[in-house]
Amino acid sequence: MPETPDNNFNSTKDFLPAFLIFGIAVSMIALLRAQGRVWWCEIGDYAPLTLDAWSSHTSQHLLDPYSFTHVLHGVMFFWLVSLFFRRMNFVRQFSLAIAIEAVWEVLENSNAVIEHYRKNTASLDYFGDSVFNSIGDLFACAAGFYIACKLGWKRSLLFFLATEAVLLFWIRDSLLLNILMLIYPLDSIKAWQTGM
Repeated sequence: MPETPDNNFNSTKDFLPAFLIFGIAVSMIALLRAQGRVWWCEIGDYAPLTLDAWSSHTSQHLLDPYSFTHVLHGVMFFWLVSLFFRRMNFVRQFSLAIAIEAVWEVLENSNAVIEHYRKNTASLDYFGDSVFNSIGDLFACAAGFYIACKLGWKRSLLFFLATEAVLLFWIRDSLLLNILMLIYPLDSIKAWQTGM
């Protein structure tokens, strides 16, 4: 008699990707705490989000305007992972994207990168993400990866460009501008961002 596929989700193999992603998130949290990152907003505001990109609340709540740049991380990671690891199944590609984002969150919150941001960008009051903000960024990246997967390459490119444009008008910053200012800071862009 031929074997029928087991549709029950009770084997360890079925839950392995979830355990892996959970382990990645827990490791990120532990490393962020070891770096001295606070759990939540140092000012003591317990709102889940802030919409002001240029205040001391940015990067301190679960979500902020920069959460959209982390959605775009997910879109970019979808492009890269599906390009270089096309034979990998979706769950493994997704897990790899989450791992890359978690590593970035730890690096982004290192003292060296924080000082670089403060010195070379308009983020003068930036003192690192709270742990919950990094968790929010991880979820935003996951959402971006999923969106890109559903939209496909062409439509996800349109989504990426539209999000970049909205961010440029809304907060005078975007993922691509953030990358540029991190790698090759320009005083003219910094002046535009601060409204000088």
